[in-house]
Amino acid sequence: MKRGSYEHLDAIELHLLARAYYAAWRHLHGSEPIHEHVLPSLDLVIYFVPVPPRDPPVRASPAAKASR
Repeated sequence: MKRGSYEHLDAIELHLLARAYYAAWRHLHGSEPIHEHVLPSLDLVIYFVPVPPRDPPVRASPAAKASR
């Protein structure tokens, strides 16, 4: 997909670009990207907000299922 320097990316393309950038950053740096990341060639700034870790999902153990 070829774009001129002044064309805007649509929301889905921006979302995919941000997800790919996030994955590449984590792979290269071993940590999550935070705050502003400037991509001057695309005239774009991606702002990553720190997210607190989630609790792992609770799953029923096989023993709990068998006792029902």
